[in-house]
This record gives sequence, structure tokens and C-alpha cells, in this order.
Amino acid sequence: MFSIREVKKNARVDLKRNFFRNVLIVFMVGLITQGGYRFATDTRTALQQRASEIVTSTAPDQLRNLPGNLKAAGVDLSGNLSDSLGAIASKKTNFEILEDLVLSQDLFPVHLNPETTTEKYTRGVLSVFVNEATSSGSMTFGILNGINEIVFHGHVTRSVIIFLMAVLTAFVFIFVKNVLQVGLKRYFLEHRRYLDTSADRIFHVYRVGKTLNVAKIMLLRYIRALLWMLTIVMGPVKYYEYRMIPYILAENPGISEADAFALSRQLTDGEKWRMFCLDWSLLGWRLLGLVTFNLTSVFYLRPYLETIHAELYMQLKEAKRAELVNGKQIDDAELNLPSPVASSYPEEQYLTSPLAERQWLMIREAEQRYSPTTYILFFFTFSFVGWVWEVSLHLAENGEFVNRGVLLGPWLPIYGFGGVLILLLLRPLRNRPWLLFLGSVAVCGTIEYFTAVFLEIVYHQEWWNYDGYFLNFQGRICLEGLLVFGLGGVAFTYVFAPILNNIYAWLSAGARRGICICLILLFVIDAVHSAFHPNVGEGITTVTETEANESI
Repeated sequence: MFSIREVKKNARVDLKRNFFRNVLIVFMVGLITQGGYRFATDTRTALQQRASEIVTSTAPDQLRNLPGNLKAAGVDLSGNLSDSLGAIASKKTNFEILEDLVLSQDLFPVHLNPETTTEKYTRGVLSVFVNEATSSGSMTFGILNGINEIVFHGHVTRSVIIFLMAVLTAFVFIFVKNVLQVGLKRYFLEHRRYLDTSADRIFHVYRVGKTLNVAKIMLLRYIRALLWMLTIVMGPVKYYEYRMIPYILAENPGISEADAFALSRQLTDGEKWRMFCLDWSLLGWRLLGLVTFNLTSVFYLRPYLETIHAELYMQLKEAKRAELVNGKQIDDAELNLPSPVASSYPEEQYLTSPLAERQWLMIREAEQRYSPTTYILFFFTFSFVGWVWEVSLHLAENGEFVNRGVLLGPWLPIYGFGGVLILLLLRPLRNRPWLLFLGSVAVCGTIEYFTAVFLEIVYHQEWWNYDGYFLNFQGRICLEGLLVFGLGGVAFTYVFAPILNNIYAWLSAGARRGICICLILLFVIDAVHSAFHPNVGEGITTVTETEANESI
């Protein structure tokens, strides 16, 4: 039987080594798997969140009786919320139920009753950034109801959009979120003994070419746990029984489904109550997250949990090594050295060897200098990704496609300039992550603030406004956004820029120059045109208060 005190003590030691890198790794995986900070940090009240969980996990024909059942169980429902639950059951079409189910995903959160939410802190960015909760089967219902609407009800346009959202959500959940979670476990397993563990370990499963196997086993784990939850009693038991599967896959991504489930069962046999107590021993940290708008969760609890679970896995494996059936499948002695070393894990010792053609997923030295053409490509890549991000957020929030930004083309130069300036101006700070983080906050905050001022003065329009965000300044910048930009700047420097540089290296020098020239010409034409005819309108801009008063 493992010691809770020893697990937590060792985990804290592991966390303190390269603390900022550990926070950043968890942040990046949350960024990728949660589909952007605005959706991953939605701050609903506890009552609304619980109501949403009830709605999305209950069959439509059972929803009508929910208000009465909840009141009978002692839950105090407001009139508005009670009416909302009844309305969902009695008035909504299959399409609208589908829309609720799809929007209930982590990527597309829904508010049942936004009027009851306090105004001041409801538009947050950081409060629950790395929320690991997933939906309870609504992807399947979403796809089925999408087909139902398309075939039988004729709402082709909206149904296609929602159907595609459901398919995209399912794809991200199966092949991105689940797989990167295994990669995250791999990083912390290696970091436990290798202090120079690279952030590219989060892509470990993709590098070794076992994506389909890992995705299949993680999906089966999710489905089985969901089905066991229907029995109520066995649900928590199976939750802890399956807890070690991601770590088993992280150690050996090529393991079979049967062996993965069997080994997890053996590792947790007789330990489930202690695992439950370990989880509850962290209640204080979870409560602290509530009163700090989850700042402590982002900057401490989430990475702390990762080091705790990695330490728990290694202790369970070591204690039960002799009795494990097929234990050789997870017998990587290199992961359990007697003491930490300053180097990185020797890749030749992987139980599943990396593929040569996946070397571009490796992060080379972040200190390297980039060529002028590479910086130009960085600018347009960051600008395009920023545009896709903003457009996707608006599409998911409002159900309509809007070309975000001042320019007409698919780019938001504020993202491009921010990323490139961080790489150029803050290069001397690359070996000091905390200073790089603060520098990124300063660079991004300066760019965002003065860009907003310039646009408001010249065009009398606002392309963004942070009024209602916690600690915002004149609605042009806010604390939470700047913290996210700071972490994003560090991520650009240590992870995304090196990987993008690997991808650009596939092109010849001539091809890179040609692409840069074409992009610059298109951008200049767009910028000149937009200077006289900026991209404005509903969903893009709002008229500033000064201009509105003048018009009156």
C-alpha cells in the first residue's frame, strides 16, 4: 500500500524542478485540447454548471420531470432555471436539443440562464483554464440528431453546421485530446527522473506512430467508464481501476487493449480507497482555486496533480512488479532511476521506437537564430492561426461566420507582430523562462493597448472590448488576457517556433523566398485597401462612445 504523504512529498519535489516549464506544459496541452482560452475558461456559477451537466447527461424524454425531481431532492431551483429545464424538455425541437448537446462540449460551452450570473467576473479567460472534464456522451447524440435533422426536417444549413461541429468535436476528443493527455503523462514520467525533459514529449504518441492504438484504447476507457457510471455503485470503482491506463500507454503506446486494462486493474487492486483519499486530501487546493478565480489551479494545482499521478503510478508499479501478469510490457527501468539526472531520457530505450519521418515533432535548441524568411513565415503563420482562432470562437459562440479583424484577408497581424517581437526582442531571456514570461506580457500588452487606441482614434470603432473582465484597463487590455498571452509567448518560443521551423525546412530556400514575396504583396495590397475601407460591421466592431455621442 502506497503512502499518501510520500507520494505528495515526492510530487512537490518533482514539481519544483523546472516549475515554470511544468506549468507551461500543462497550459499548452490545455490550450490545444480545450480549443482556445475563452471556451476553456468559461466561468458559470456552480448552479448553472450543475444544471448544464444534468441536461446534457439526461435523455430528452426524461428532462420534463427534472425540475420536480430536483426540488424533491432538496435542490433549490430559481424560477428561471426551472422554466429553462422544462422548456428544454417540452418545447425544443430535435435540432435545438442537438445544438445544446454539441454546445455543451468543452469546446462549445452553453449558458442555460446567463441573466443570473454576476456581471463582474463572468467574462473570464483564466479561471478554469485546464478543465479536464469531458462531456457525457453528447457527441454520439449530436451526430445522430444531426443526421435526423438533415434527413427528416429539412433544416439543412444549420443542421450541417451543427453536425460538422459534432464530428469535429468527436475527432478532437478522440485523436487530439485523449492522445495529448497520454503525451502529457509521458512528459511527467520522464521529468520525474530526467531534469532536461523536452516539451516535445507531449507529442510522444504521434512520434512513435501509435496514434490509432492509443486513441482506440482511450476511447474504450471513456466509454466503459461512462457505462459503469450508469450502475452508480460500480462507477467510482471502475474510475479508479482505469486510472493508470493513460500512464501505461505513455510508457508503452503499442500495448494491446486487453493488457492495458488488465495491468491497470492489477496496479490498482487493493489501492482504490487510498487513491480516493489522495484525491480528497487536495480539497483545500481546489477550494483555494474557487476563491482565486482558479489562478492557483493554473499556476499550481494542475501541474501538481500531474506530478502526483506520475509518482503514484511509479510507486504502484514498483510495489507490484513481482505480481504483475505481463508486467514486462511496462518494464522500462530507465524511468525509475535511483535519483534524478541532469540529462534527458535516452530515446533509444523507448519501448516503442520513434519514426524517422516524425522527427519534425522534435524541439531542437530554442536558442537557435532564425533567418529573415523564417521570421516572415512566422509572422504570417501566427497571423493566420490568430484569425482562425478568432473566427472559430465567434462561430461557436454565435453560430455565424464572421471575418474578424481590420483587414479583409485571413490574417490578424496583431498576433503575427506579437509572436515575432517576442522571438526577436526577448531572445536574451530564452534561458530565463520567468523573465521571458514577464517580457511577453509586456510586449503583448503594449501592442494590444496601443493598437486599440490607434484604431479607436482613426476609425472610431472598437474591434475588442474587455469591459466586464477582471482587472481590465479601459476595456483595452485585461490581466487574465495578458497572463494567457505571456504563457503563449513562452509557448511560441520553446515549442511552436522550433516545430514550425522544422516544417519550413522541408521547403527549399528559393521556395521560402517566393512564398514570402507573394504573402508580403498580398498583405500590402490588403493593408492599403483596408486603410480606406476597414473591415467593420456586426460581430466585428462596435462604435466607440465618443462617436456615438457625436452622431446624436
